[in-house]
Amino acid sequence: MELLDYFLIGICGSLGAFLSGLLGVGGGIIYVPVLTYFLSKSGMQGDMLVKGILANSLFTIIFSGSVSSYKQYKMGNFYPREILLTAIPGMLSALVTTYFIKSGSWYSFTTFNYVFASMLLIITLRMFMAKKPSHNLQPEPEAGSLHYGITGFFAGMVTAFSGLGGGVVMTPVITDILKQSIKKASSVSNGVIPLFAIILGVYNLSDSPSDKISEWQVGYIVFPVIIPMILATFIFAPLGVRMAQKTEQATVRLVFASFVGLVLIKLLYELFIK
Repeated sequence: MELLDYFLIGICGSLGAFLSGLLGVGGGIIYVPVLTYFLSKSGMQGDMLVKGILANSLFTIIFSGSVSSYKQYKMGNFYPREILLTAIPGMLSALVTTYFIKSGSWYSFTTFNYVFASMLLIITLRMFMAKKPSHNLQPEPEAGSLHYGITGFFAGMVTAFSGLGGGVVMTPVITDILKQSIKKASSVSNGVIPLFAIILGVYNLSDSPSDKISEWQVGYIVFPVIIPMILATFIFAPLGVRMAQKTEQATVRLVFASFVGLVLIKLLYELFIK
């Protein structure tokens, strides 16, 4: 890769980090398309490319999610009980799903793209069609432990299959089904995401791919590609968190749905037209 490539990765990583803080999605919405392009350009192909995208996206999310969650904690918008209830079953489901993905070549790049596109379509429709938040003075309902656990379980599977971090599931479910505020949903999601990513990151570092594309590659993690994105998280993820605290829920929803929609359009173009 050339110097311009690293600059572009850093710019895209900055956007991903900002969205991580703003929306509680870990940044994977941006990281996955960026990694798809640059890992492919660097020589990854086939099912190895899918495994590389998932591994590097989740490894980067360790940092974007952790920085965002720490900023939430410093601002007093932190929910450790809900985070643990969601994270523990999700970590188990994510690890088991990742094991089966890596046990063979059945999860091809085409399959990955169809899964990714289907999930983005559901999320986009859900966010655009969601009811506007009520402005009455009734207290926020209390969501049960089982609800958070089930949410985490499926978010862990989505994390393993998509490399998105699981926030694209947790944020809509916690707001639309569990009826919590989007600021709380973003905080819980930001707390859960790095826990998912850490356990999968360690697993991916210890793996041994059949071929390597860089001397600075450990397992499936290609450090020259992800370091510019990781560095960007320390500046732009806290900015996103601060922006989320000052922005109306309806605006945050619109930004969330718009970015997911743009990524979906690009993916559908590559699948069916290009």
